[in-house]
Amino acid sequence: MNDLIQDIERLESAVINLTEGASDEKRMAIYSLESMIAEKKAVVEKFETDYAPKELDI
Repeated sequence: MNDLIQDIERLESAVINLTEGASDEKRMAIYSLESMIAEKKAVVEKFETDYAPKELDI
């Protein structure tokens, strides 16, 4: 649950910085979003690796 709350805070901050921030704040917001995307993709890839059906050697 903590991860979800942190994600919400991160998204809210990014929206504020993209709409109201100076150029350096906008760059940091974009970096933060890109970082979040990479983290979420890594979680999905790990899940798929851990729980993908294993092929049978016949």
